[in-house]
Amino acid sequence: MPMMERLKVNAGEVYRIEGLISLEVKEGKISVSGGVREKGERITIPRAKSVPLEAETDAVVEYTLGAGGTVEKLPGRTIPPDWDAFLQEVIETRPKVVLVVGGVDVGKTFLTTYFGNRLLANGIRMAAVDSDVGQADIGPPTTMGLGVFERPVALLYEVPLRSMYFVGSMSPSGHMLEFIVGMKWLVERGLKYADLVLVNTPGWIMGGAGRNLQLYTAELVNPDYVVALQRQTELEHLLACLPSHKIRKLTVSTKVRKRNPNERAELRALLLGKYFENSKSVVLNLNKVRFGRTYLKTGVPLNPAKFGDNIVYAERVPEFTLLVSKRKLDPQELEELSAKHGPIKVIRQGQEQNVIVALATEDNEVLGLGIVEKIDFQRGQLVVTTPVEAIEAVKEVQFGSMKITREGREIGTVRPGTF
Repeated sequence: MPMMERLKVNAGEVYRIEGLISLEVKEGKISVSGGVREKGERITIPRAKSVPLEAETDAVVEYTLGAGGTVEKLPGRTIPPDWDAFLQEVIETRPKVVLVVGGVDVGKTFLTTYFGNRLLANGIRMAAVDSDVGQADIGPPTTMGLGVFERPVALLYEVPLRSMYFVGSMSPSGHMLEFIVGMKWLVERGLKYADLVLVNTPGWIMGGAGRNLQLYTAELVNPDYVVALQRQTELEHLLACLPSHKIRKLTVSTKVRKRNPNERAELRALLLGKYFENSKSVVLNLNKVRFGRTYLKTGVPLNPAKFGDNIVYAERVPEFTLLVSKRKLDPQELEELSAKHGPIKVIRQGQEQNVIVALATEDNEVLGLGIVEKIDFQRGQLVVTTPVEAIEAVKEVQFGSMKITREGREIGTVRPGTF
């Protein structure tokens, strides 16, 4: 059984604590990730996560180490001085929107956490938009989340979720419109809840698509400041396109932890699996919900019998006739159908299984995620696995482009708009 250990720290000392570790402040004041903690407060850092502990006063901390947990004294602060200089500027100028830009593994998430804690301590309530759709801290993967700092936190995932926007994939690639619209949507909501919204952008900064993602996001949300978190000059091609008076270049902390692709994939599966672990099957009436990001249920229903015995559902949309077939149709069957009915699109029955979806209200507020089990056109039912409890509030089903298992494993993709 782990032993409780006792650590006496002097004012100004800095430690790096890595989980798994649980600690309690016994005397004095410390700050963890910039959030001040006092006597009696407890903090738990999960495995593979690390944060700085700074002694605000002489203090005593008791802690218990779990698997992988470490406590390391550092020679000085891990927070670069220019972070605090910019924080002071924010406190004085009171901007409404701050955009953070940086590549992969430069510490954007920690910067967001640190700023939220320090601003809260100075009477400024900050909302954070977490756009890491693959490994979201605020909200589940495939979504962008909005959280509001209401108390000090050690890690960003502790910030309460206020709203989320469904992108439908683990990456913005192929979902640029959803991503950029979602950014604007969440910023507008954040300004209703907080004094300031900090937007944490993804690490995709290179190539035409990466440039467009960053620059159109900046244009749409119109930030008061653009924080450039870069190691060398990797953001200069983006900064050259932005108003120079808004740009603040900040140093990357020397203690940023990098993740390899395997770690990222494992974390995605872990987060999704945890999200769906208490899910259950629910049935939605196709006549009482609308579909989003899909062709299905956007046209005029037709009698499927006129298209052959294999067709279980048919509807006419402006672009073509949409058919759902019991089996894959051969080229000759497709040619004959097209000759008789004009352009057609065929979906094979069962193709929808395991597609990730968002369940939303009448006003497009996402209540949570679901995994499609089946669409039963004969009975007019959609069966999904979901942890969402308020099923009666679901008025829209938004289709994503990924297939996943209930355990969070990625098992394929579908073309956006297929269904």
